[in-house]
Amino acid sequence: MTGNVAHFHLYIWNERFLYVGPSKGTTLHRVHAAVWLNASEGTIRVTLADGTRLEDAVVYLPSDTEYAADEVAGSIAALYWEPESASFHRATEGVANVPRAFRCRHVSREAWLALQNPATSLADAEQLMANLFELEQSEFAADLPIDARINAALTFLRESPQHYDRIEDLAERAHLSPSRFAHVFKTAVGVPVRRYVLWMKMRRALDLAIAGDSLTTAALSAGFADSAHLSRTVRAMMGIAPEYLFRHRERLVIHK
Repeated sequence: MTGNVAHFHLYIWNERFLYVGPSKGTTLHRVHAAVWLNASEGTIRVTLADGTRLEDAVVYLPSDTEYAADEVAGSIAALYWEPESASFHRATEGVANVPRAFRCRHVSREAWLALQNPATSLADAEQLMANLFELEQSEFAADLPIDARINAALTFLRESPQHYDRIEDLAERAHLSPSRFAHVFKTAVGVPVRRYVLWMKMRRALDLAIAGDSLTTAALSAGFADSAHLSRTVRAMMGIAPEYLFRHRERLVIHK
């Protein structure tokens, strides 16, 4: 394996996060974020729900794509980017919104080692991430507003997803009828309200677990019925169980 793959590294920004560490094969799952996958050695192999196989240096999965990923021999880098963010739209402008594999150079061993160094900053990681996935670093800044009619609802869900109760309450924040709000929300964000709420609850629970809460406490604080509900959600959205990251917290390195 390349570098110090005994540790799991998470680089966390507001609208995206990057996982670097040991590879683990995943079950079929569907995630709200758009995903880029890259391996330190060999190729990434992904199977879509319809049986299509994608294999190359980098595999890109648009938001809400159902897929399973094979385990690879070395480290893996997985970038999860929320598709409603301005930075995502800028980075993918003009790119077909379909799953695809594409050939790019393998990043140097030194770059992979840097990403697995606890001292690497978010700013340094952005340049390395740009090289990993052949993205422009200048595209990462987010300064464009999303649809103003649902921005208040999105802000509420990002800050307090555990307090979500009914779509009617979100629609009222947007000054829209529930049916109109549901339509505008899905058009702007790309997924239904309920699916986005689950994504934000999962992110909040993982943030709390990263901060030191038990998975049970994190699940309840984030609005899940129990830790089993959280585990099912993480499996459905990321293809692995949260215990994979948090069983050995001493191996988890957070860059935030």
